[in-house]
Amino acid sequence: MKNFMVGVMSCLFLTTAIHADAQRPNIKFGDVKPGDFAAKLSQIDSNANAIVLSDIASSKYEGDNKGGFSIIFKRHTRIRIMNRNGFDVASISLPIYASGNLEEEIINLNASTFNLENGAVSETKLEKNAIYKDKYNKNYTIRKFTMPNLKENCIIDIKYTLKSPYERDLRSWQFQGEYPVHWSEYDITVPTVYEFVTFRQGYHPFAVNTAKTSEETYNILLPGTSASDRSETINFRSTIVNSVWAMENIPALKKENYTSTLKDHVSRVDFQLSKIRYPETPVKQVMSSWTTVAEEMMKDPLFGEGLTKNLGWLDDELKNAVAGATTDLEKAHKIYDFVRDNTTCTDHDAKYLSNPLRKVWQSKTGNVADVNLLLTAMLTRQGFEAHPVLLSTRENGKAYEAYPIMDRLNYVVCQVKVNDAPYLLDASHNKLGFGKLPSDCYNGYARIIDVLPALIDLKADSLDEAKVTSVIVVNDEQSGMTGSYSSILGDNESYNLRETMVKTTKEDYFKKVKSSFGMDVELTGSEIEALKTYDEPIKVKYDFKMDFSEDLIYLNPVFSEGYKDNPFKAAERSYPVEMPFKINETFVLRMDIPKGYKVEELPKSTRVKLNDNEGMFEYLVSGIDGVLQLRSVVKLNRATFLPEDYQSLRDFFAYVVKKHGEQIVLKKIKS
Repeated sequence: MKNFMVGVMSCLFLTTAIHADAQRPNIKFGDVKPGDFAAKLSQIDSNANAIVLSDIASSKYEGDNKGGFSIIFKRHTRIRIMNRNGFDVASISLPIYASGNLEEEIINLNASTFNLENGAVSETKLEKNAIYKDKYNKNYTIRKFTMPNLKENCIIDIKYTLKSPYERDLRSWQFQGEYPVHWSEYDITVPTVYEFVTFRQGYHPFAVNTAKTSEETYNILLPGTSASDRSETINFRSTIVNSVWAMENIPALKKENYTSTLKDHVSRVDFQLSKIRYPETPVKQVMSSWTTVAEEMMKDPLFGEGLTKNLGWLDDELKNAVAGATTDLEKAHKIYDFVRDNTTCTDHDAKYLSNPLRKVWQSKTGNVADVNLLLTAMLTRQGFEAHPVLLSTRENGKAYEAYPIMDRLNYVVCQVKVNDAPYLLDASHNKLGFGKLPSDCYNGYARIIDVLPALIDLKADSLDEAKVTSVIVVNDEQSGMTGSYSSILGDNESYNLRETMVKTTKEDYFKKVKSSFGMDVELTGSEIEALKTYDEPIKVKYDFKMDFSEDLIYLNPVFSEGYKDNPFKAAERSYPVEMPFKINETFVLRMDIPKGYKVEELPKSTRVKLNDNEGMFEYLVSGIDGVLQLRSVVKLNRATFLPEDYQSLRDFFAYVVKKHGEQIVLKKIKS
């Protein structure tokens, strides 16, 4: 299955597919019968708090009185609310866009709540004075209302038409959401004057996916340019493309562990205008190429214009920054450290400058674009080949690889070449090392903004998170059982621990470590190495002492390092597992058998693979010659797993949890 499907909607690109058993509901507004309240619920989720019975919409072009087209968007939604926990679905918000003297408008809004009372259906209509406006920003006003007379097992019916003068903005459609949907349909009719790129996303199959061409005549009023100039109506005949998409029995989309953002997986269709073909005029290219976009961005005063111009004010700063460096790599390191350690990022969701670079440096604050474009400028001024890089973070959703859809991008980092080796840098996080990015940046592809705007592979599958932990426990003649713990953390865990240590003390941190043993232990010599050496992984070390006196000792040989719970709780999953990195965790134990004890029970060794070569779990344990030895390795060679791989991944971790929960039983030897 594919997450993204892209097509060009024009008279040259047609698809036709329809399921033979697809049943479009024949629902008319206000026509609610007693049987509708007793209808058997869909098997997709019988425990749902609300169910969308149907959600049907259309977008169609019509000629307007301003010399062009308007888009008429019609929508009819019917929802059955099963209990009070579903009442939130009855709070409706309709955004209205306006710019200049052009504004969208809602016409013919009708809404009613239906309840079954004494075997008869009662209707409560939404009063017009119950609809109010909320100013969201300078361009958007929200029409809000809450459906009246809500009761458990009620049905709400909402129908409206929205007229938009923005003929370039074809409304997108979302088939899937928080509640299950029996039927969702979108019908669009577009004259071939406009060519759109269509982005289809999600994993639920279409019940209907058709496109056909025909012809239609549009009446367009050309207004006069002056009081004496008469208006003129023209008849414009065009080939049109009518496309219909529908889905049925769509499950609700629920957040599960290891999901970047649900926005990437909801079943939906979006449109981006590519070309305009007015009669007897050259084709107008609307969607730019990445080459054109990169060129424009480098000339933009809010992005790249200041990266190479009038940078003399940086010379003194650079002299201080690179002082003592003898090689190019040392100089690049020092410039990166200088920016990272002397600026504060106030917003990690931005792709344009909030202020000119000189002002950013003077204030020492700014958004992620401010900080990393400043870094790019300083590296460039020093003589390095450095370029800004645009990407979309995991929380923001995936960007389209081939198309420069700027709304999909929200983050800027820097690429610098040192001795022909490329390094990606992010100075907006004050605890990151040179050449490292936050795991949130590994979300598919990034794009270098340069003359040749090349792609950079930033898939999570390219990021390794390795951790090695060793525990040695020996019989000490004087102190009993003494041990040493040493763990070298991966880059992501190192970064997270550095952030944690800002909010806590070393003493409190190791108190939690002590409590995680599940037995009475004494910790000494506790250390967190490389805590402020951001280019290196953190190493956690401590010594400990244990006392055994019981007749039977139940010992978990992986101590607190094992998997205690399966991270994959859901029995099924309809979209991919998106881990932030590949996993490679090794735990090694060498432990003397306590004096006066023998091994009564020992877990069995095992080695299993996940889907042949996608992962591996190794659990090797032995107890011979007075020594217990264990080696546990959990390794995933991928970070992303498709829905069809979910069950095997879930079973894999269930087995890891089971083995990590097994205990060694030691029995006191009777004298």
